[in-house]
Amino acid sequence: MRVVHAIPGLDPSLGGPPVALTGLATAQRRAGLEVEVVCCGGPDGDRQLADAMRQGGVEVQIIPARSAWLGAGARLKRVLEQAIERAQVCHIHGLWMPVQTAAGRAAAARRRPYVIRPCGMLDPWPMQQGWLKKRIYLALQLRRILDAAAALHFTAIAEREGARPLRLKAPAIIEPNGVDLTPFATLPDPGRFRQAQPGVGDGRMVLFMSRLHPKKGLELLIPAFAQAAADGATLVIAGSGEPGYTRDLHALVERHGLEGRVVFTGMLQGEQKLAALVDADLFVLPSYHENFGVAVAEALAAGKPVLISDKVAIYRELVQAGIAEAVPTEVKPLAAALRRWMKADESRGDLSARARRFVHEHYDWDHIAQRWVGHYERIVAGG
Repeated sequence: MRVVHAIPGLDPSLGGPPVALTGLATAQRRAGLEVEVVCCGGPDGDRQLADAMRQGGVEVQIIPARSAWLGAGARLKRVLEQAIERAQVCHIHGLWMPVQTAAGRAAAARRRPYVIRPCGMLDPWPMQQGWLKKRIYLALQLRRILDAAAALHFTAIAEREGARPLRLKAPAIIEPNGVDLTPFATLPDPGRFRQAQPGVGDGRMVLFMSRLHPKKGLELLIPAFAQAAADGATLVIAGSGEPGYTRDLHALVERHGLEGRVVFTGMLQGEQKLAALVDADLFVLPSYHENFGVAVAEALAAGKPVLISDKVAIYRELVQAGIAEAVPTEVKPLAAALRRWMKADESRGDLSARARRFVHEHYDWDHIAQRWVGHYERIVAGG
């Protein structure tokens, strides 16, 4: 069976969707599917993930475009039409951009079933951002494409529930994103990250690792860390963002008197990322919205305790498994939880083992890809 994936771009700085697609596409190829990815992009930003997929046997076509918003030109439409003609099923990632609309229309015109992964964009919080334009676009174009889909791909029960108010007609498939577990089989020795970042010191280390974006809850985390007031503790903020927003975060750190106790590292990848996870005592992601949270799963794969907001879509599954704590998106409960976790020493070994086991059972890309083979077969058969 052949599947074509359509996504606006593969630049890792765009966040989780392109990274998740890379893991899914390469795992599907290992599962025996023929896999092609079509996207817009520039000459450099998309190369890293594209090369990773090509090395895994995935065909990748990147159509040059100044931006994903302007990318549904004649060439892109032609490439999408040809790719969908060759495939039995189309998997579309994200919403609101011309790439997804063009893919949905091309699939419908060729009577190819298609699946849409909204990437959390139908949840209440993102729907409120630029709500008027989204409501108009939804009414004029997108709702028809969503309703005609063979399935909507949600990564968690909470994401499906967030889209219920829209009363979309397409059936739902709930399949999580996954984690490439290969790098976690042999982790770096403890202390390597602290040696590379002398500002961290030897005390407790709280790690935030994600994009620097207003939705990630850093305006909650920084004052909450100040209130937790653990002696010798350091907050490591690992990620990249818009320069103006990054300056605002530095100013917020100064305002709360945390100079010397907060370390900004920029984006960490590969061994650097693994070393940071190894040396962390606690991973924190207090997002206002997160339809999955790959970094959360990676922290669990490294055996770390996880503190997240109750707006991270997988929080219920993790709390029920006893491997995470979830708090509201408010400073006071976040500060209380930080204080509690930074003092806790008991049962860390047991929690670490349970976290690793949970990730292997639920977020292994190869298991997920095998299930997608079954989903696609049922969809193509009309089931």
